[in-house]
Amino acid sequence: MKIERISGSGGSKGSQPGLTAEDHNGDLFEAGAFGGSRVGSVSQQRAAAAKRGQRRHRRPGSRARPAATARPGRESTKKPSVKVPFLHGSDAVNRRLKIVLVIGGAFFFLWVALKAMGQDNFWPLLAAPILLSAWYFYEAGALLSLLLTGLLLVQTPFEKSPAIIIALVTFASIALGLGWGQRRQKLAHRHTLRSSITDSLTGLYNYGFFMDCLNREMHRAERYGGSVTLVMFDVDHFKQFNDRFGHQAGNEALKAVAVTLKREKRDSDIAARFGGEEFVLLIPGDESAGIETAGRLRRAISQARVPVGGASTAITVSAGVASYPLGASSREELLDKVDQLLYVAKKSGRNRVSVAHRKQRLAVS
Repeated sequence: MKIERISGSGGSKGSQPGLTAEDHNGDLFEAGAFGGSRVGSVSQQRAAAAKRGQRRHRRPGSRARPAATARPGRESTKKPSVKVPFLHGSDAVNRRLKIVLVIGGAFFFLWVALKAMGQDNFWPLLAAPILLSAWYFYEAGALLSLLLTGLLLVQTPFEKSPAIIIALVTFASIALGLGWGQRRQKLAHRHTLRSSITDSLTGLYNYGFFMDCLNREMHRAERYGGSVTLVMFDVDHFKQFNDRFGHQAGNEALKAVAVTLKREKRDSDIAARFGGEEFVLLIPGDESAGIETAGRLRRAISQARVPVGGASTAITVSAGVASYPLGASSREELLDKVDQLLYVAKKSGRNRVSVAHRKQRLAVS
């Protein structure tokens, strides 16, 4: 396969020396000042990158220490915590469990007061667990608490006057209305929150939320070690696609790319619409993982079909891959590097993945 040469002179983006582009068969090419040369497959690149990382992070003359081995004289004093699976989960589960225990305790207290102690004047306190159940568990909680209240009153010895029945019906009406309102309010809050962090057209995360995730992942990599890889995709010839098929077809093309990204990415990866026809994928891992993922997504997108006026057509994307901290030292440098690599992929023929030259990656660190 013929590979276009990328000149190493000049100051434009297309003249960045020492860049690598992926051809249509998934192999990587180094594009330097003297043209392109094949450097191996993606799997070979990953193995070479792992060896380079081991040599780079090891000081001269030092021996590697297993990651699970503690330093002598500095044994950890933290005792392992014993967790009960039912009581330890997410914060939302723990909070709801506490609420259930409070409501159950209230019913038990009222049962003791009404049946065992014969305190007939305590029955108005039944409104508390009923309304509390409706507030946190909506209509289902209100109905369940009303059922428990009915069972409790049936077993109590005091006389059930019409006033008590009317009061309980009032409690039930208020509880059901409160539960309905709370459920509608929570759904509206979720919709507002989802709209504030997602793109309305594609359903992916938007630019603002993505930048927050990028800052968080870079801080995590800086504090705990590891790498963060950024992949930027751009739809090839998107302006010509819009001019030929119309903006509605262009929107369908963007949706097709978004659907493919969401389907093919890992659960730990964060996909977002960066702007226009550009998409980004944030990968908590090294650059080799980003290269493999970008190549796989590029091939999947090229196989997707976009509906156009009763028929369908195909689209392709170009991508640039850069990592932190091996390929960049700051967020701005990472974004600028991946943008340059995307431009190189465009200039090299499109429908390919571009990554930094190995010497250039090592020089940055």
